[in-house]
Amino acid sequence: MTERWPVSPLVGREDELGALVAALETVRQRRMATIFLTGDAGVGKTRLVQELVGRAHDAGATVLLGGASDIAESPPFWPVASALRTMLRSAVGEPARRLLAPWSDQLDELLALRAPVPAAVARVQTLELLHRVVLRLATESVLVLVVEDVQWADRSTLDLLAYLVANLPDERLLLVATHRTEPGAEATAARTTIRELSRHRQVRGIDLAPLRRPDVAALVQAGAPDRPDLVDLVWTRSAGNAFIAEETLRAALDGDPTALPTTLRELVLHRIARLSPPALRAVRAVGMCEGPLPHRLLDAVLGGEPWGGSWLLDALREAVDAGVVEVDGAVDGYRLRHGLMTEVVVGELLPGERMDLHHRYATGLESAWARELPGVDARLAHHWYGAGDRERAGAAAVAAAEAADRVRGYAEAHRHWLRAAQLAGELDGAPVPRATCLERAAEAAHLAGDADQAVALLAERLDLLEPSDPSDLAHDLDAALLHARTGRYLVAAGRGREAAEAFGRATAALPATGAEPERAEVFGGHAWALWTAGDFAGAHEAAGRALTAARRAGLAAEEARALATLGFSLAYREDAQAGEAALRESIAVAERAGEPSGIMRAHRSLAELLSGPLNELDRGIAIARAGIERARELGLARSAGAGLLSVAANGMFRIGRWDEADATIAEAWELAPSGAEALELRLARARLHTGRGRFDAAEDDLEAVEALSAATAGPRYRLPLLTLRAGLAMWQGRPDVALDHVAVGLDVVEQGSDDVWLVAPLVWHGARARAELTRLGMRRADDAIVARLRRHADELARSAASSVPAVREVVLGFVAMSAAEDGRAAQRSDPQAWEHVAEVWRAHRQPYPAAYAHLRRAEALLSSRSQSAAAAESLRHAGEVARDLAATPFLAEIADLAERARVRLDDVVRLPDPAQPPAAPAPDDELAALTARELEVLTELAGGHTNREIAQRLFISEKTVGVHVTRIYAKIGVHSRVQASAVLFRARPNGR
Repeated sequence: MTERWPVSPLVGREDELGALVAALETVRQRRMATIFLTGDAGVGKTRLVQELVGRAHDAGATVLLGGASDIAESPPFWPVASALRTMLRSAVGEPARRLLAPWSDQLDELLALRAPVPAAVARVQTLELLHRVVLRLATESVLVLVVEDVQWADRSTLDLLAYLVANLPDERLLLVATHRTEPGAEATAARTTIRELSRHRQVRGIDLAPLRRPDVAALVQAGAPDRPDLVDLVWTRSAGNAFIAEETLRAALDGDPTALPTTLRELVLHRIARLSPPALRAVRAVGMCEGPLPHRLLDAVLGGEPWGGSWLLDALREAVDAGVVEVDGAVDGYRLRHGLMTEVVVGELLPGERMDLHHRYATGLESAWARELPGVDARLAHHWYGAGDRERAGAAAVAAAEAADRVRGYAEAHRHWLRAAQLAGELDGAPVPRATCLERAAEAAHLAGDADQAVALLAERLDLLEPSDPSDLAHDLDAALLHARTGRYLVAAGRGREAAEAFGRATAALPATGAEPERAEVFGGHAWALWTAGDFAGAHEAAGRALTAARRAGLAAEEARALATLGFSLAYREDAQAGEAALRESIAVAERAGEPSGIMRAHRSLAELLSGPLNELDRGIAIARAGIERARELGLARSAGAGLLSVAANGMFRIGRWDEADATIAEAWELAPSGAEALELRLARARLHTGRGRFDAAEDDLEAVEALSAATAGPRYRLPLLTLRAGLAMWQGRPDVALDHVAVGLDVVEQGSDDVWLVAPLVWHGARARAELTRLGMRRADDAIVARLRRHADELARSAASSVPAVREVVLGFVAMSAAEDGRAAQRSDPQAWEHVAEVWRAHRQPYPAAYAHLRRAEALLSSRSQSAAAAESLRHAGEVARDLAATPFLAEIADLAERARVRLDDVVRLPDPAQPPAAPAPDDELAALTARELEVLTELAGGHTNREIAQRLFISEKTVGVHVTRIYAKIGVHSRVQASAVLFRARPNGR
């Protein structure tokens, strides 16, 4: 038998290793990089990662190396949590422990899986905790985070990868994940995550192909330098698979090459068949372990075997020397050399052998000392279930679910609660009733972002209710509260109509009299859900009923919540003064009740209402600032305070105080907000980034919001997100992409929302994108989206009539903009329509959209080749606003129009002086004879524009274009557009 096999050399991976090293260098320059290494099992992903890790260590980087486990009960965040745990407990972990001291308590709870029970936003809080840990480590040195076998990763780990990619674009982080490709596995959560993240500009996929024949020859040369005769054999049997090549070579060196096995399974079995019975027993036990296997646990599992003495140590030494078992230094324990080997070894066990080993592991993990092992509850659930002990498996599943809940691993908690519910249905006297397990599973699914599953589980829970006895009040209340919770989940999923039906069932299930606390809860939840979905009419009605019930029951907190919802809805639709009074009463009630969340909810609603729909910008900003001070007094600066700063920044953006908005956003970011407040702050920052031309930063923020709001598909976040995405695409010159974002936004609107204030800018962006498609000669908007946009614009005009005057006027301003854009799309832009739009926004003290309207008015005037003085005045006004706001992309568009129309705006925007003679051309310049205007016409012509389009773009007549083209042909000696274009590209290869 061969001696202990050395680490195999890395062969045939020069290009892939070069890409990884280049990514590491990119990260050293403070630009995050993510690499997904994909390939067949055994192709060499782990060996490539080992080489990268070695180089990273040599370069002084911090390395976190973790791997996912192929068990359904894997603890949440397992690969990253275990990597952190290993690093912090290692000999080199002391500097990292000092760095992470501010989060030591939270980290201890996370890594031990015993964090306190979280709030509803705790999933995002845990993601934010790990984000800050990674960020802190990356500030001291390059951080390399490796997650192996991501195809088995838990949902929480996949969410974390997306969170890090979205949140750390400019940090020294190299994220590497390996993924095993298997036929029929394209629809897995891991593959979906990889596909979604691959659209990010800092994410790259590397697919490892099998080794080539020369690479296999190099592998044989390294392992058996005196046996070149084995190259053909190893190449034929392995087809370039690195693991099979190594195993084939080992088998050939261990015996008769003519009797070599021909399949992977046979290769592994051939190797382990040469072990002694004690070594084979140890190998099988190691293979059955999921998760870290310290020696103490293996000793407990195999205790009582008949061989006596030091048999286990001798058996392990034999297995290690044979290249079957590896020492896992991180836990002072063992693992099999490769995942493929594990699959074969476990697959060969008899059912009784598996159950016996599961029972031994479960018994060993119940020892007091084993409680310190990471993920012990999930491992116990796995092993007791595998051992066939349903009673202990049920108790372990409940413990694992609660452990996952505590660390916000809601996807994993959902899976454990489902297992507990299944077992509870099979057992008498289950530790937790099946009904409770289903409710907990539904809540975990909701928090994990799987609204469909949450709703389905509550439906199953409702089926468990016995037929109602007319006198059974408890039954009716249970049904009402379950239906109300279903409605809440549906609202979070953006399914407004279905949510309304669920709350209708909840209301119908309430008893005719009594049960006022439950009635207040159902009505209040219904009102809040409708408000979140943008149904302010329904929210108004439900909040009124909730207020009555809360006052009857003497529930001050419910009364304050109902008043806040009622006040906003009332001010939005009917009476601004009465609505503001209700909001102020909500603050007072919450203050008397000592209800901090109620106090801040009402402050937030009032500030948002004034600085948004009611357009009382100065007052809204002032109230937001006052609310921030109260948040600090209540210790809620990081949550409610940051949210109010976002509201203030949005108001400042609208009123044109962009520098102040920038400072306010920075102030909020210093508070390190998480959850909903982090989403709102990123949306506010993306709006300002886009306006000022910081497109990459805006893209990063919007990607982060998209990653974090997967469980919040309702209009409150989706509509602003999609509107901002459309606006960003417009400034990037992609109206086609912008129109696609608008179409998705209209899908959200059509699911049920009457928040006309949010819908109106989305519709305008669609009309603007359609007009730009026409102007740029890109694809024509299809009839279906045009019809949808017009239908929604008409609906906005009708719906606005039922709102208060302030909301109505703003919405009608967007409707007027949309109509004016339709004129542009039809190439009949109306300067008077744009003049009206400019006046609307001037009256509303919103300089940015007013300046945009002035730009379009100038464009319309110049297109008609009349009133050039009025056009110049509008352009100058737009330019001054853009300059004062530092709205770089807007200023560039103004400059472009001015240059094409030959309007002088030198004191407003920096433009080349048309009166200044051009630089002397080179003696051999083929275009030297052309005038400046003729060169402009030639440039447009080479861009593929017709004479008519050139006339529109340069604001001259089509006849004048024809004269210019004739002169150009004569001066440069050509006879066609193709020849003229060739001369331009030859003389001006850079377009200058």
